[in-house]
Amino acid sequence: MSYFGGLGSGKGWNTFNFILTPKEFNSIFENQKYSFVITNSRVEIDYTETDKEFIFNSYKDFFNEIIIGDKKDYWIFEEKIRISITDDINKIQFNDIINKKGIVSSDFKLVSPTEPVINIRPLYLTYSKIKESPTIAYRNTEGTIGLELTYPKVVSFRKDDFKTLIDAHTFTTYNLFNNLIKNIKAISNKAKLEKGAKLFRPNFWISAEAKKVINENHYLKSNDLKIV
Repeated sequence: MSYFGGLGSGKGWNTFNFILTPKEFNSIFENQKYSFVITNSRVEIDYTETDKEFIFNSYKDFFNEIIIGDKKDYWIFEEKIRISITDDINKIQFNDIINKKGIVSSDFKLVSPTEPVINIRPLYLTYSKIKESPTIAYRNTEGTIGLELTYPKVVSFRKDDFKTLIDAHTFTTYNLFNNLIKNIKAISNKAKLEKGAKLFRPNFWISAEAKKVINENHYLKSNDLKIV
């Protein structure tokens, strides 16, 4: 990566957590200018961006097989929806991979965004039997329940050895981040989670359509939890 995103002391990441059906997930991108790109690993030498239909189909599989299904091979489905989003594919550049002998790879290259990107990753729910309360603060593949959008609050770039902190809200991709959140909120509400007589309000949003099927989630059922 050509930049480092997020710091402590309130300068970390903007995050938004949600559960949508596959059809609704596709809909939040309508009328938006965007591209999906891999930024968390090397890519093949002829790679430019990730096909949109591949991501939409991957989320459909992720939703049906993991979120409301009971498949145990999480990573097969999860890795396909761990993706980044940019509002302009021209902001994504690539660098050569050069080995210790100075030979440039003819098979792979590195992704080098010139501006910060939005990241999509799974949302995990964990229910603590000791504290008798839910949290989304930890990675818990068994509790995979939705998606999280993240965008840095500040960034620093490799070109000046990461010395200068820049407000990431000044880049236009932040507008896309806000538009996606606005579209999600338009079809969803903050979640309410029940366990017996107790009611919790975890920090994620869920659509009415997703609510119709979400309680098929095996982690919710195994912990006697219900989203209402």
